[in-house]
Amino acid sequence: MKQLLILPLLLLSLLFQTEAVHAQFNRKASVDFSYLPDQSKERYSQRVAHKTIPVGNDEFIILSRSAADAYTVEKYNAKLKKQWTAEVKLSGTETLQAFSASPEAATVVTHRADNGQGVQQLYGHRIDLGTGKKQESALLLEAPAKGRRASIATSADGTKLLAYRYHTNSSQQIQDISGTLYDVKLQKIEDTKYNLHDIFNILSADVQVSNSGEQYISLISDNMKRLTSRQYSPGSDEVRVMSVLVGGVFDGTTVYILDSKFKLMPNGTLYGAVISAEEPAGKYHSLKAVKFDFEAEDMVFAEEFKFTPEYLSQVNSLDKSSGSKPTRLEDIYLSDLFLTPEQKLIVLAEKKYTEGGKDAPYLAKELHLFTYDEFMNRAWNSVLMKNQQAPADEAFSSISYSAYLNGSTLNLLTLEELKGKHDLYLRQVDANTGKVSAPKAVGLNIANDKDLAYVKDFTAWLGDKNVVAVARPSRRADELKLSRIQLK
Repeated sequence: MKQLLILPLLLLSLLFQTEAVHAQFNRKASVDFSYLPDQSKERYSQRVAHKTIPVGNDEFIILSRSAADAYTVEKYNAKLKKQWTAEVKLSGTETLQAFSASPEAATVVTHRADNGQGVQQLYGHRIDLGTGKKQESALLLEAPAKGRRASIATSADGTKLLAYRYHTNSSQQIQDISGTLYDVKLQKIEDTKYNLHDIFNILSADVQVSNSGEQYISLISDNMKRLTSRQYSPGSDEVRVMSVLVGGVFDGTTVYILDSKFKLMPNGTLYGAVISAEEPAGKYHSLKAVKFDFEAEDMVFAEEFKFTPEYLSQVNSLDKSSGSKPTRLEDIYLSDLFLTPEQKLIVLAEKKYTEGGKDAPYLAKELHLFTYDEFMNRAWNSVLMKNQQAPADEAFSSISYSAYLNGSTLNLLTLEELKGKHDLYLRQVDANTGKVSAPKAVGLNIANDKDLAYVKDFTAWLGDKNVVAVARPSRRADELKLSRIQLK
């Protein structure tokens, strides 16, 4: 049996803490669901990982591929009655780029890699939430086809959309970023330009936009050693900058940034986390978290969490599978950041990889959780051991996890087989205490064979008590179902 355990910061021994699960589930509705797999080339980090978005009171919209050259957006009510369907046609090399919703409309953004004239393009397709009527597609951005792929940042409430492109040198290092900021109706607010010539060797950039239109550019530079974040405001030339050297030489060991994750929280504060590694072997070194307080022009750093041999030993001791245990941490990627009402930061990292080869399976295993209090002091950390596997053509669209923060409770849904039962399992983590509930099956009784049985991309919490998911129940093994499950 797989278990969720807490690794106290001040103890070398493992203490197992669980509390009784009081959650009970009731499947309120279920309807047939037609699904055409979306064979994206983004296997590790799906460009659009969430294809179900809650809107209104117990209503939601779903984006799914309906044909080789089309996507559809469908709106459902709480009883899973379809309200409307709108189609977004694709042309040529066009692919899906982004999916979002505002109180007024759903927005699908598509990317054309080359329009035949050496230009890549981003198009916005806006659909009225009330009627399902699709307005004329809008050209959002153009850039040279040979450059880095243009992209989109959308505010949390869906009312601001930033379409942007990279300007690079011959080594594909970023020198500038430019774009256009749009409002909820895809009307241009202003053109944007971010001059980054004072920062050297930029290989990675994260772009986010707030509900009020502020733009946040977070950069990894200086040969993957420096972290810089900048804030730009609409209609202003003022730029607020915060920068720190994260990597370097420490006790004779050269350390660089291996992975990073940034998130603009509902309170308007930007948080970031980075995993560093050691040269030349790439051994995992530590986790560092930071709070960017642009109003106070201050960065608040959490205490560094070092990936020591003791930590690896603790992780390995949780792995009850047969076979040899890893001799080093590897294949662990930052996956989520959450901020609780008490201002506690939760950082999630997941171990996921493929065994190599064209048809090799994809695997998702350990979940590493790190939590910090409102002052960015370390609070507690834990490791969830899971063992998920999917065929190459599904990649991570059916495995990994779905997370939802309800107050100070982090809900984690995973597809697993526990005690011979193949189902979605819910674990609830108390962010204040670190206590974790035992896994509870939601009762879908998902089929366990070689055919597609669950599509994680469509799993979503409509609220604190309602979940929708697309799965193939074992008793109806020939078709996928869209189901709504209620947590009592």
